[in-house]
This record gives sequence, structure tokens and C-alpha cells, in this order.
Amino acid sequence: MANELRPFYNVGPGSIIQDSLDALGWQQEDLADLTGLSLQTINKLIQDKQSITVETANLLAKVFNTTPELWLNLDTAYRLRKHKTGERESLAEKKAKLRKYMPLAEMRKKGWMLYDNTSEGLTQECQRFFGTDELPEEAYEKAESYCARRGKTDETYTSWYSKTWYLVALKHAETVELPAFNRQKLESLAESLASYTMQQDGIIRFLEKLASCGVGFFVLSHLQKTYLDGAAFYCDKNPFIVFTARHNRVDNFWFTIAHEIGHILDHLETNGEPVLDNLDNEGLNEREREADSRAAKYLHIQEIVTEGQKIGKYLTIERLSVLSERVGVAIPVAVGVLQHEGILEWRQFNRYKEPVIDKIPNELIKG
Repeated sequence: MANELRPFYNVGPGSIIQDSLDALGWQQEDLADLTGLSLQTINKLIQDKQSITVETANLLAKVFNTTPELWLNLDTAYRLRKHKTGERESLAEKKAKLRKYMPLAEMRKKGWMLYDNTSEGLTQECQRFFGTDELPEEAYEKAESYCARRGKTDETYTSWYSKTWYLVALKHAETVELPAFNRQKLESLAESLASYTMQQDGIIRFLEKLASCGVGFFVLSHLQKTYLDGAAFYCDKNPFIVFTARHNRVDNFWFTIAHEIGHILDHLETNGEPVLDNLDNEGLNEREREADSRAAKYLHIQEIVTEGQKIGKYLTIERLSVLSERVGVAIPVAVGVLQHEGILEWRQFNRYKEPVIDKIPNELIKG
């Protein structure tokens, strides 16, 4: 005969207290007298209507010759079994799972996650963000395959947060309409990149030309622990360059653009993986060194270094202007290169470290 299923009975500490009283032949009044607790309190304890405190657990332990932990554990287990998971617990569980892979508070502040503070709202936002009700953890386990330059600090979180940043960037890229990608036009534009640094509105003109090549561009700020300066990836059939403005300087903008163009021309078509770059670090592999080489060529970096070494510590603003004209690169870019190469100290000519964000059209800044 099959075993009969019986309803679950949640035994609380009150039943154990009553059984102990029965075994000793005592009444509730006896227990009240022994413990100094009121009869009303004893009755509530037996009916499991009152939680057992540390003090009460110690009293019961002395009376029944047990340990205080027995009564505390019985009471805790009973109330945990009785408790039904509510909205707060459900929300906390979902937020904790997401927080492992993305900085939720920062993303809410940036407007990237727009959920209200409810479990249902977070589920809806996951559906919008990932296409599923819950975060696809398996996608994050593969995040380390990205060709991102990463430091050793918080390396796991660097990978996961970089993946999240990339997903946000990809969603923005999906809304951009571009002509078909023209590799030859991009190569030609890249060769003339240095000349755009010399123009007063060169950034706007260059970005317009970049779009005409079928290459998307926008600014998306980096997330904590990612240390990203820029990225290059394909969305459908068009390559995209994203600038984070982590270093809000003209020289950093032009080097990032030149570097990511290098990735587009040399790597993305054959490999297909997104490239997420922290340009503070030296190139960690052959691809990064190749992209650096492209950037150096487009920005005439070797010529800047050669001219700077000739002048050395006697570099003045007049000589810096001559160097800029001779090499064909704007002064802010030349200063950035010379400082990076150690020819200039970082504090020298800092007034030429121009911010770049206000030179980029607002419609290209995505937050």
C-alpha cells in the first residue's frame, strides 16, 4: 500500500515546553513561578505566539536542564518555516544576484536601469535589458574572453562590469542608422586624422566623416572597476567606436579614436569579438600593439617625440607651436604625447589639456 501523504506539521518550541511540563507533572503556573515570568507570557510561549528571547532561553535551559541554544534554535527554525517570502525578500534576492555582475546603484543613477524598487519592476527591466526574466549568468562566465586591457585589481568584476557596459553600448548602437560600412573610406579618413586635430571644429567634422564611412560613434561613460577608455565592436553590419571620456581630454579622445580605428581595420572583421580598452595599460597582446601602432601612425607620434627630444627641457610655448605646425598635430595632442613619453613633466603646459566633452555633439552623448 502506498504511503499516505500527511500535511506538514510545523513543530514550535511551545509544543516542546508543554511536553516537558507534562513529563514532569507540572502546570503552567509552576513554570511561571520557577521562571518569574507571568502566566500570560508562559501561555503565549506555549502557543508559539511569543518569540523566545535570549533571557527566556536561559531561564528554560535552567528549568529543564538543557542548553539555551536548544530553545533559540527551536524558535528560529519554527518562525523561519512559518515565514512566507515577501516582496522585500524577493527584491533583495534579485538585486543581490544582479549586483554580482553589475553596479546596480550606479546604473540607476546613470538612467541605464529604470526599474522601480519592486521585484516585478526589476523583472521587467531584466526582460528589457537581457530579453529574459533573469540575468543570464552563463553569458557572464564567458566575459573574460573579451580583448579588454585589464588591470589585476578586481579582475573578475572588471570582466563582469565590462560585459554589462558592453551590453548597454550595444543597445544604444542598435538604435543608430548608418550607411553601409566602407573600409576604403575609413582608411582614407584615418590617414588624414591628424589634420582634423588642427581644425577648430575638427572633432565635429571628423565624426561626421566617420558616420559617412558607416562607422558609428557615441560617448558612454564607463562603469566602476571597468577603467574603460573606449571600445570597438560590430552591431549588425556596422562597426562602432565608443568613447567613455574617463579622461576628458582632447588628446585622449584622438588617441582612443585612432586606436579603435586600428581595431576595426585589423581585427574586428576576422575575429568578431568586441574590444574593450583601458588605454592606461601597455598593450597586453599583439592586437593591442597593432592598434597602438596604427594610432601612432595616424597621430604622427614618432615625429612628435623626435622633435620634442631635439628641443628637450628648453621647450617653450613658441617652440611647442612650431613643433605642432611642423608635425601637423594640434598642441593639446602634442603635449599629451610628450608628457606620456616623459619628455615633458605632467604639470607642464597643463593649460593645453583641453576638455573634449563640450566639443562633441550632445546627441552623441548617451550618459
